Amino acid sequence: MQKITTYSPDQVRSPFAFFILNKGMNSGKPMEQPCPNCFTFNAKSQEEKDHNFWLCFGLWQSRSFHQHLIGSVIPFIRIHELSQVINQASEKAQSNPGTFQKKVEALKMLDQHEKQYHRNLLLISEAKKVIFANYRSYPSFYR
Repeated sequence: MQKITTYSPDQVRSPFAFFILNKGMNSGKPMEQPCPNCFTFNAKSQEEKDHNFWLCFGLWQSRSFHQHLIGSVIPFIRIHELSQVINQASEKAQSNPGTFQKKVEALKMLDQHEKQYHRNLLLISEAKKVIFANYRSYPSFYR
């Protein structure tokens, strides 16, 4: 069973901790850096952290947490429900570790490609701005 707690800036946490967003439509999203609306997952080792981080990432991508969201204005997930979803998925993953590892590798590869595409889109956007930047008109006091 994992040690999942509500995040607090002054809490003592494992060196292998990661964070899980708990409010909004991205509830369940694992993160390396904390935010005010998150839980802390305290893993005992780097291996446990990696396993559970990518398990949460896959569950978040497949919207497995959505059915557990409550709240009419700002949806959120309770720590108990989040823990249950992770525990059930972890049991399935441990029953067939080879298949789980292949899925994690595929997720990692797709995540890397997605990040590269976002970087490329930013570069293209900047290039578009630069092409005609010298044709902009400025007020006379800038010349």
